[in-house]
Amino acid sequence: MRRGFAVWLLVFALAAFAPGGAAADDATVVRTAHFEIRAAAPISGEEAQALAMRMEGRFMEYNRVFRFDPERLSGPLRVTAFRHGAEYESHVGERLGGAAPPGAVYLHFAQAELRELVIHLGDDGPYLEEALPFQAFIQFLRAFVPNPPLWIRDGFAIHFATLGFCPEGTARHRPNLVWLDAVKAMRPEIPPPEAVMRALVPDPPGNFPGLAWSLVSFFLNSGNEDYLRSFVESFMVMAYANTAEENTMAVANRISQWNDMGELAGAHLAYIDSHRSFTRLVADGQEAYGAGMTARAQELFRAALEIRPYHYAPWYYLGLLAYNAGDTETAERYYRMALGFGADPASILYALALNAATADRIGDAVELLRRAAQAAPDRFGERAEYLIGRLESIRAAQ
Repeated sequence: MRRGFAVWLLVFALAAFAPGGAAADDATVVRTAHFEIRAAAPISGEEAQALAMRMEGRFMEYNRVFRFDPERLSGPLRVTAFRHGAEYESHVGERLGGAAPPGAVYLHFAQAELRELVIHLGDDGPYLEEALPFQAFIQFLRAFVPNPPLWIRDGFAIHFATLGFCPEGTARHRPNLVWLDAVKAMRPEIPPPEAVMRALVPDPPGNFPGLAWSLVSFFLNSGNEDYLRSFVESFMVMAYANTAEENTMAVANRISQWNDMGELAGAHLAYIDSHRSFTRLVADGQEAYGAGMTARAQELFRAALEIRPYHYAPWYYLGLLAYNAGDTETAERYYRMALGFGADPASILYALALNAATADRIGDAVELLRRAAQAAPDRFGERAEYLIGRLESIRAAQ
């Protein structure tokens, strides 16, 4: 799902930011229509404003679904950002009373003025990219409904965990199917939707986050307008002052009032079965690759990355496909992505060596072969020695 709001962001940037500057605690404070961003030094004012723009963008995307009235907010949503991990962990630890989760965490208190989303902007890799969208949604939802139904909270948090933004400010929301394998593995014991909808914190069904996500995804994407309408209308029965149990039962009763829950359960299972899991996509991609179906294999591996962008397997096979096509530059980039996401180092070093040799980078190829042999002598020692000899002969003849 792509939403263009670059023009809106430009107007927002010109009109909604309060003058940024260093506060008494050497933090930059940026205020927007719905947020107060406090960014601790050395985070720059430009970075703080960029974060504020993204948070407003997320708010808008979330509220395209929920349609909450922003006038109901008692004040701006507070976001505190740190560059250094020690400061992030200390700040969260003092309030949470335990270890700080990596990337970001939303801290919810009964007093609205104490609630805040805390972000570690110094995180590299997937931590911040995965944690921030998840936690940002929790902050949004609990600002309007402090005690939401558990499945609404967890299901939408996972659904929106893949919401991101392109450099030009356009929102991009790819399908989040990371829990699909786990839910499929529950067949034939998948609980009916009504059991998921009525679940409470003390005793939810096993694998609850995946079940909650599957139900939210089903309502939003099944194509059945009656299911979607009853789902969206159920948001209106959630109340700020209600307990979690009261909101849970109100939503479940509203949806079951307007639907045949037996038919809905069957449709939910059919929806789950209609999606291929990450494991299935990779296996099908490997089969297509082995059969020489290059375009099909590439399509399947890219589809797998839509589900798990940080898994090494699709990147490795896309590297092989690029190598076979003679695109050594792209192959190297994909191989290094696979290595960064946990692929076997010796295998990647060997693949990079062959790629370098094909690109006529003999010196690099020899060095990479030596490293592959050192990493796994039983697998690559003899092969590396043979190829190094061949390459040295080629280099001597040049």
